[in-house]
Amino acid sequence: MAFLSAMVCIAMVLTPVSQQNPAFEWNKKSTLTSEYQVEFPGLVLEPGSYVVRLREGGEKRSVVEILSRDETQLLATVIAVPDHRMRPEDNSDFTFHPTKHGGPRPVQTWFYTGDLVGLEFIYPIGRAKEIAKETDSHVMASDGNMDSAIIAITPNGKEIVVDGQPMHSAKRKPQ
Repeated sequence: MAFLSAMVCIAMVLTPVSQQNPAFEWNKKSTLTSEYQVEFPGLVLEPGSYVVRLREGGEKRSVVEILSRDETQLLATVIAVPDHRMRPEDNSDFTFHPTKHGGPRPVQTWFYTGDLVGLEFIYPIGRAKEIAKETDSHVMASDGNMDSAIIAITPNGKEIVVDGQPMHSAKRKPQ
């Protein structure tokens, strides 16, 4: 009986800690606030605040949702692949492709607070080619289908296959 009481006490002490620590959020919900138009794959957002959260995480691909600030409206569901950084940050971090001209700033990556592994967003191939040419850097791309190959578009338009593995291949039955 004493052992059971001790376990209950430990659980009661640890519960508030896990509920208050945002690092335990499975969906990695973050707020993106911008004074400029920003672009996610297939979506341009006006200046303001938006919620970005993980819907489905994966080793090679993840599904991310972009919602209105009050989370009442799902604005887009996009695909992302893992990206890495050297040091964790205290806050969620969004990076943008460095555009040279005006217009919406394309979001490149999202790192959740304290994480060394973040997510790089996958743009439609046509738009990825435009961004790569304008920014003189690679851009991750796909034809928009969840099971399509992921490619990196170089500034000169070359397409390099990064992941030809469908996201849900493990769930499919052999034919």
